[in-house]
Amino acid sequence: MLANAREALETTIALEKESMALYARLAKLFAAEPKLQDFWFGMARDEARHVGALDLVWTVLDLEDKLDAPGPISLEDSAIVKLRELLARFHREARPGLRIERALEMALEVEETELEDLVADLLKAVQAPDEYERCLRLLVHDLGELGYMIEHNCQDSSLLARCDALCDRHAEALRHFTVRQAS
Repeated sequence: MLANAREALETTIALEKESMALYARLAKLFAAEPKLQDFWFGMARDEARHVGALDLVWTVLDLEDKLDAPGPISLEDSAIVKLRELLARFHREARPGLRIERALEMALEVEETELEDLVADLLKAVQAPDEYERCLRLLVHDLGELGYMIEHNCQDSSLLARCDALCDRHAEALRHFTVRQAS
């Protein structure tokens, strides 16, 4: 069952805020290491930007009286259910003593969910190509930063390979989008 736009936005905004809170918590946990703290704070800030973009979608749909129109996602979508479960578990796990390797693995698991795709679907729903492109660019940047942090703080090559593959997938989506826009 598809949610209406209002329900889809409320759910997606709440998940973005939970992701932001997780990254802010990790920034606090790694405050003794400025590079790590800055990285986590940057991840939190980018989630805040997604919330802002979704607020813009809300405003546009509200002005067009389309908030109660069918939305592009189902609230029972497996990506939403998985992300809710992951965020709840990771918030419990994000305590003093958390190893950086585990924190980076948690971040990758969050980014591997399809939340960013849901955000993109909502941006497409209001025909906001500039916001959609900005969202993709930020995501590719964040994944590049995450890959850099994994490479420099972990000895897990499979974790880095997963991050690189995810970054490549979104970079390819961005490339296709920009080619279509130029045509």
